[in-house]
Amino acid sequence: MLEDAQIERYSRQIILPRVGGRGQEKLLRSQVYVDGDGLLATAALFYLVAAGVGTIGVARAKAAPIFSALAEQSLGPDEQPLAHTLRRLNPDCSIVTHLDEDEQPAHHYDLVLATTDALHDGWYARHKPFVWGAASGEGACLFVSRGDRADRPCLRCLFSEHPPRPYRATPPRRGEKTVPDPLDSPYALFLGTQLVTEALKIILQPEAESPPKLLAYTFPAFHCTEQTVEKNPHCSVCSTQAHACPEPRRRN
Repeated sequence: MLEDAQIERYSRQIILPRVGGRGQEKLLRSQVYVDGDGLLATAALFYLVAAGVGTIGVARAKAAPIFSALAEQSLGPDEQPLAHTLRRLNPDCSIVTHLDEDEQPAHHYDLVLATTDALHDGWYARHKPFVWGAASGEGACLFVSRGDRADRPCLRCLFSEHPPRPYRATPPRRGEKTVPDPLDSPYALFLGTQLVTEALKIILQPEAESPPKLLAYTFPAFHCTEQTVEKNPHCSVCSTQAHACPEPRRRN
């Protein structure tokens, strides 16, 4: 049962037909692990906290400098700036900091929100959703791998090995301009909010039917295209067959 302070805090969400009081209670009971760094993951963390997701896990090494800048001077010697800052924004949220960034998060998390594919295969084996997004240059893409739905394609159906890696800026030579890191660009902030939107949809309506799609964004026009993704019968992760995936299967 929501308390009066919580009804006031989440009033803008509660009035939405797909959320309501019961939906907000579900969000407060939900648990999401964030695997990523840069502004993309930072935006996702802020929006997860604003939405009232009850438990948010994050690797200690992935903490962005902005959390240190926002932390109070009275920060304890053993308290992490990321957890401290997010708890100040919303005391309803518990922030779990994992010391080993390479470890598989505990099975009690409802889903993973990620900017890499590192945890995908293990998470799919647990039959849990995996919300993935990546930014590269002036574009970005987003895909939801529903490990909890055996009839849906996984990330490996789309990319047999590894999805595109974000371009990382390198120090420019004399006379050259610095190319910004897409994970630290304003576009990454937008993609972070989109990842959270997809995560909230799964938490609030896990049985909702929608075609599995790859969403591709082009910046600065903010043009979005959709590609329906088919399940690959030869996928090495979500298929019963053990051989590797061939080329991705897509249809417009």
